[in-house]
Amino acid sequence: MTEITGSREIGAPVEKVWAILVDWKNERRYWTNLRDIKVLTDDGSTIEREATVGPRGFGQKTTQKILLEPPKVMKLTFEGEEISGGRTISLTQLDKKATRVDVVWSLDMRGVPSFVEGIAKNQISKATEDALKRVAEAVKGG
Repeated sequence: MTEITGSREIGAPVEKVWAILVDWKNERRYWTNLRDIKVLTDDGSTIEREATVGPRGFGQKTTQKILLEPPKVMKLTFEGEEISGGRTISLTQLDKKATRVDVVWSLDMRGVPSFVEGIAKNQISKATEDALKRVAEAVKGG
C-alpha cells in the first residue's frame, strides 16, 4: 500500500471550505484528472459513481464511493483495474478564519509497473497540491 499526503491552510471557516469541496458540479475544477463522472446514487451522505481518473490517454475507469461526515471528513474509496484505494480529506478549524485541509491517499498500485510507480506517485502528489491551491483560490474568490 502506498500513502501520499498533502496539506494546506486556507483562510476561511471550515463550513466555507466544505461547501467548495462538496460542490460536485465543479469538482473537476479542483481535481483535474477526474473525468466522465456518472453519479449512480446520492442520498446526501453517500455517493456512488463511476469516473475516469488519471492523465488523458492513460485514464482508467473506476467505481467510487464517497462517504460524507459534514463538515469535517470526506472519504473516497475506489476500485480500478490498475489502481485501487482511497482518499480521505479532513478539515480542521484552526480559528474563526482558518481551516487546515489534510489529504491522505492510500493506494494499491497492483497494475502499475514498478518503473512507473514513482511517476504515478509524483503525479498524484502534484494533483493534490494543485487541487488544494485551487480550492484555496475558490474560497478566497467566492
